[in-house]
Amino acid sequence: MEQGAKATKGKARGVGDNSGAAPAHDHSTVLTADGQINISQSKVKTYRQCRRQYHNKFVLGLKKKRIKRPFMFGTIMHEIAEADFERHDWNEVLDKIELDNKKLFKKEIEMYGNLVEDMRDIMTDYFRFWEGQIKPIKHGGRRSEHEFRIELDDGLWFTGKIDAVVKSKGMRWVMEHKTFARMPSEDDRWRSVQAAVYFRALEQMGFEQIDGVLWDYVSSKAPNVPGELTKTGKVSQARIDSVPARIERWLKEQGLKKKDHRKLLDDAEANLKNRFIRVYSPVKRRIVDNIWNDFVDTAHEIQDFHGKKKDQNIGRHCTWCDYQALCKAEATGSDVDWLIEREYSVETKQGNDHNGDDRSED
Repeated sequence: MEQGAKATKGKARGVGDNSGAAPAHDHSTVLTADGQINISQSKVKTYRQCRRQYHNKFVLGLKKKRIKRPFMFGTIMHEIAEADFERHDWNEVLDKIELDNKKLFKKEIEMYGNLVEDMRDIMTDYFRFWEGQIKPIKHGGRRSEHEFRIELDDGLWFTGKIDAVVKSKGMRWVMEHKTFARMPSEDDRWRSVQAAVYFRALEQMGFEQIDGVLWDYVSSKAPNVPGELTKTGKVSQARIDSVPARIERWLKEQGLKKKDHRKLLDDAEANLKNRFIRVYSPVKRRIVDNIWNDFVDTAHEIQDFHGKKKDQNIGRHCTWCDYQALCKAEATGSDVDWLIEREYSVETKQGNDHNGDDRSED
């Protein structure tokens, strides 16, 4: 460990490897029955942004009944990527997801269109577009979703899952899958706590030195199809934001031949570079140490004040917070309990975030 970085109490314990198991407690929740505290980078991020948001999510366990399309897209995308890394048929995984969530996806179609069809078209071209570009590094019998538990102090654990560690361009990278509607900037990337704390976790898990982060961005926008026919009755050749798999499926549905619509297919192929973007960010060791030290400090603060502090931090970030309606109801004297009953469910495992906030950048 580099000089200046705060030490941890114990070695990382990987799930599924031979290093042994952490104490028998449920590390998916913050406060367990035996008094253990489990924190993750997304819990720390939420706590720093707004303690009321943290309290609603990780203490009360409130979850919106209506799942936002970007979050659902990001979650499914991770499951598909994991299946492919582990040499499973990702189409079968998607079929099972659709079957298990049939009622949910019926509502989804009414609100957003057919998410499963969109995912199948997008990921078909995603895997084709990036074929052979990376090589996953196997660890503990797995090529992806590396779970870890690190004891920071007595009763304080850092937990999480790392999407993958891969070789590319002759170097080793932490690979992070992100979906987007608006492409994140370089400023978004350098501010990421996630990358820095994962470097520290990987060191303790026994991985060789990591050179940086490979940000794997996938556009979550539904692929478009040509609109109305032109005045002459022909298919419009105007450029649209789509992918070849979607265009091919649409042509088949319309009974049209691919050879007669090469421009549509060629434009969709050229558009893939805007939908699938990979950014390589080399690691800066000094920044990793600084972010890690601050992360550990916040973890201790969570340990001290979990369930006690719930002060609001009102700002622009409230716009995309799931709990904005609750704060507004409280401020205006509306019935908060009624709103919770109507709009939220209560999870028995408070704040089971499984990287929750980080599945999507939408």
